[in-house]
Amino acid sequence: MKHLQTRNPFLYFWHHPRRTGFIIFNVIVLLLLAGWAVAVNSLSDDGIGALPNLMLGYTGIALVAVGWIVGWIAWAIMVTSRHARHPGPAAPPAPPAPRADQ
Repeated sequence: MKHLQTRNPFLYFWHHPRRTGFIIFNVIVLLLLAGWAVAVNSLSDDGIGALPNLMLGYTGIALVAVGWIVGWIAWAIMVTSRHARHPGPAAPPAPPAPRADQ
């Protein structure tokens, strides 16, 4: 657990490969969406001739969006199942109730 107390972010993410992979996955999806936005902007000047490229691009972006949603759902399931299997620290025991004869 010493890696949790470090100020080095690379060491922290090295010990959490699933978290790092999920961050990289989200960055890649955002870059694909930004790239598609730039490509659509330049395709709009081509008129009707760009229609096949637009439809292919929209299909690809729809698949990326579905993959992104599935990735988020899988991440949520993984996190909730891990929390269910590994509960947090136990609460301290409650003080004993006062007896009626005191």
